[in-house]
Amino acid sequence: MKLITCERCGGNEFDYVGKTAICRYCGSKYALEKDDVARQASTRIALDDDVARLLAKCEAEPARARKYANLVLDIDPSNTQALKYL
Repeated sequence: MKLITCERCGGNEFDYVGKTAICRYCGSKYALEKDDVARQASTRIALDDDVARLLAKCEAEPARARKYANLVLDIDPSNTQALKYL
């Protein structure tokens, strides 16, 4: 799958509707190739689950809590829960 970059605004975040990619910034629409449609589901990453797991590890392993909290802050710099463990 090739990386899509919006020709109008340079954005690289898209919403996928059927066989169309819609730029989240300017609304430009792009037709996806057959290969792109099949792989679009695997390109989305659920970072909320990762943050929740890391915060749970902070509680379960206090000796390593600082390490896990720093990883959370790498993902979400404004996470107030992770700041408790620093």
